[in-house]
Amino acid sequence: MKTATATALAFVSAISGAAIEPRQTPTPEFDIGGFAASCQPHSVLCFCGVTVPGPNSLPAVGLTGCEDPRFSWAFEPRDGGAHVVTVNWEWTPGFNQTGSHLVRPEDVVLESHGSVATERYVGPSSFVIKPLLSIP
Repeated sequence: MKTATATALAFVSAISGAAIEPRQTPTPEFDIGGFAASCQPHSVLCFCGVTVPGPNSLPAVGLTGCEDPRFSWAFEPRDGGAHVVTVNWEWTPGFNQTGSHLVRPEDVVLESHGSVATERYVGPSSFVIKPLLSIP
């Protein structure tokens, strides 16, 4: 069984890494662990693996590489307060597998910090992304 780990999804002012592990099963999937997301109170920054502008709401993060270069991830706000986490894995050169996880609106809360309010992910820190789409 091939496994790979990457600190792909770290989004907290007190940084929390997330491990991604592809599993070779009849239905491949990614196991995500340690996922967290938030913006820094009284700041114009949210931490998304890199520091990105976001003042008070979690910003979109385009496809971004991981520690393991075979992996990349993206984070995208959607209408109605939902967000989507997408993971891409270069399984072999020229052959990728990708999958997405919907972050429900109730899993992202708006927290008051006096004169500002910021978004923070409060959903499960572990989840599975499946099924994966194979892209030759």
